[in-house]
Amino acid sequence: MSRRSAPFVAPSHIDGNDDPTSTAGKKYAKALLSTLQEDIANFRNEKFPPDILRQVRDMPIYEGNLAEVQTYQQQWNSLLERANTFYPAANLPPDYLPLPASLEIPQFIYHVQRLHLTKTHAKESKSFGSVGALTDKCGHYSDDEIVRMTAVLDNDDEARLVAHREFIDLRAYVFCRDTKGEMLEPERVRFYRTGLIVHALPDFKIVDSRQTPRKRRNDAYSNPLADNGVWKIYRKK
Repeated sequence: MSRRSAPFVAPSHIDGNDDPTSTAGKKYAKALLSTLQEDIANFRNEKFPPDILRQVRDMPIYEGNLAEVQTYQQQWNSLLERANTFYPAANLPPDYLPLPASLEIPQFIYHVQRLHLTKTHAKESKSFGSVGALTDKCGHYSDDEIVRMTAVLDNDDEARLVAHREFIDLRAYVFCRDTKGEMLEPERVRFYRTGLIVHALPDFKIVDSRQTPRKRRNDAYSNPLADNGVWKIYRKK
């Protein structure tokens, strides 16, 4: 199954007795998070890809035995601990949500028996209640397209615009074994931005299906109001 990421939570201990929910507290939390992101970027430049692990195909996936993966994860531990102060639900039951991909911290998965690499047609989607907000995020559109989008919102107070951007999505289906040696349900992981580190069990196998992308699902939207070559805009259904 696929996982969303853990939610952001401003640490309660920020700046002494300051309220983390106050404007000043939120601003300080964002500054600390920005510093963390800079430190992660610097560390990745030095330590990623890992020199003690083996690359899987041409992907940002690296495999090793238990000791090798634990050694590499230990190098990330201080950054992982700092990230967990902002995302305390990360990798905890019942949902085991990962850290956000925007942090670019590698995902570590243990007891992996098989990896199934896939490529599929996917679509990013954003919703907007104003044309100004849409163009800020999605870029330039012609005057005629602006008129069409504006008319949709002006004629219906409940109307919204939806922007779609197509892309090719790379995923790994990760098959792990539990402590009894039984195969668990596969976990679908997006790994291209963060990198994926796997503890490979004996007889570890890789199934590479990237040469045959899954078919695109039928799209409920057609005849866009606007199209700038990246984002297609529709009236939200």
